[in-house]
Amino acid sequence: MKTVSPIRDKKKLEDMKKILISTPYGERNLLIFSIGINTAYRISDLRQLKLSDVLEVSRGRIVVKDRLDMKEQKTSKQNSVFISNKLKKLILDFVQSEFPMEIANRDFDVFLFQSRNGQNQPLSRQSFWRVIHTAAETIHLKNIGPHSMRKTFGYFLYKQGTRIEIIQSLLNHSSQRETLRYIGITQEDKDVAVRSLEL
Repeated sequence: MKTVSPIRDKKKLEDMKKILISTPYGERNLLIFSIGINTAYRISDLRQLKLSDVLEVSRGRIVVKDRLDMKEQKTSKQNSVFISNKLKKLILDFVQSEFPMEIANRDFDVFLFQSRNGQNQPLSRQSFWRVIHTAAETIHLKNIGPHSMRKTFGYFLYKQGTRIEIIQSLLNHSSQRETLRYIGITQEDKDVAVRSLEL
């Protein structure tokens, strides 16, 4: 299986969002991507998200939770990731549009990203792949698939100065070396860092 890369350019991230929102099921596709690049979760975990993972009742109102708190399927480790205000708004807009009956009845035991083929079935891995890969191809990005979202999350955390131990913990990696290789830190990144040192 071919290894995918992170998206390393913020403009390309914005281009991806524009493409995704313009596709059929655009709000859903944008939300898949937005959650993917803003959390440490793999596609196998994102597929299993339910309304109960993102919504709660607070003071009689339905609100988006402050964090995603899930047990990862691959590692069986618990992972908790903060949900930004921008991401909360995307989630709330989507669920209000797609799940009005469930919200009215406070029935949160349904998949957030549902297959159109069956009643309360999660979107397939192939559908996730098609959504992300097709959008990336449209803007001429290569080696991009759903796993690129998780790598992009780690890459931009690193680029904004987050300590590697924190990123390692968020990604549930066993070593810092694994994390650096995973998020695609290149020789060019290293050269830029040294060039800017100028001691």
